[in-house]
Amino acid sequence: MKIIDAHIHTNFAFQKAKDFTQQQGINFSLKGLQKELDQNSVQTAIAITSDWNAPTPGEYSSLIKQCQEEPRVRAVCSINPNYTSAKYQKLVEQAMRRGSIMGIKIFPGYHSVYPSDPCYFPFYRIAGKYNKPVIIHSGDTFGSQYLVKYAHPLAIDEMAVKFPKTTFIIAHLGNPWIRDAAEVIYKNKNVYADLSAFCIGHTHGNDFKRIQQDIQWALSYTGRPDKFLYGSDWPLSPMKEYIDVIKKAVPKEHHQKVFYDNAKRIFRL
Repeated sequence: MKIIDAHIHTNFAFQKAKDFTQQQGINFSLKGLQKELDQNSVQTAIAITSDWNAPTPGEYSSLIKQCQEEPRVRAVCSINPNYTSAKYQKLVEQAMRRGSIMGIKIFPGYHSVYPSDPCYFPFYRIAGKYNKPVIIHSGDTFGSQYLVKYAHPLAIDEMAVKFPKTTFIIAHLGNPWIRDAAEVIYKNKNVYADLSAFCIGHTHGNDFKRIQQDIQWALSYTGRPDKFLYGSDWPLSPMKEYIDVIKKAVPKEHHQKVFYDNAKRIFRL
């Protein structure tokens, strides 16, 4: 089965990720990524800014270089709320017009700024103009020093209503606020979710039971398998192991949509 991984990170100099992957035995390098893509039939991987403190558009130069070195990688750059003036809006719009980025991401929780902060509004409009999705971090954070109240998925409902021409993706299905995220997806035709980061590192038996129940509940409640995208959050989990987990959690009749078709449509691949 062909796969599109809608959520990976490729800043190989990011020390926090390097330390974690070394402990997990994951080869966090371009060669390591290429090997995992080859072994798992991943046709395209959406690489997202890792350093949320990087100026807007986050890590643009390094991500574009990686896309040139490995054509299966496509870039999504982040919006830093401290860099949102007209200068940075212009940079993002130019990148979208050229087609060099597939979308943008914001990091509520890592930044103590809600998705509804007006500083983001120009970027939501730009994304809508060019039919590029806005990925919004939602749910738990990779570090206890951050404030998860900013990362609750209910905050995305307001943005979906205010910007009906913009597509929003709830990263990580709002985990652990699965039911709230599912309601936002069900209610708003322009809201989707990726299934990344339900477990960090190698999975265990208890992890799988929880993941299966959460994902199947969200699919059942929304009745919309066309609104969920596979993503691994590599390198925080090995690709093969995470693919196997999500394959078991998602009913087989929805695999084609979740693992490939939905991402192809939303990212216009």
